[in-house]
Amino acid sequence: MARIFRPRRRGVQLVEEALLLSVALVILSLLVGGIESILKEAANYTASIWSSITSALSNIFSSTFQW
Repeated sequence: MARIFRPRRRGVQLVEEALLLSVALVILSLLVGGIESILKEAANYTASIWSSITSALSNIFSSTFQW
C-alpha cells in the first residue's frame, strides 16, 4: 500500500497567521500615529485661537480701563 504524501498545513497556517498579525500591528500603529498627529494639530489650533482671544480681550480692556 502506497502512502500518500501530505504536506503539513499547521506550519503554513502559523506562518500565515503571524504575517496577518504583523500586518494588523503595522496598520494599527499607523492609525494611532495618525490620530496622535490630528490631536496635536487640534491642540495647537485651539491654543492659537485662545491666544488670539486673550490678546484681543487684553487690548480691548487695557484701552478701556487705563490705570
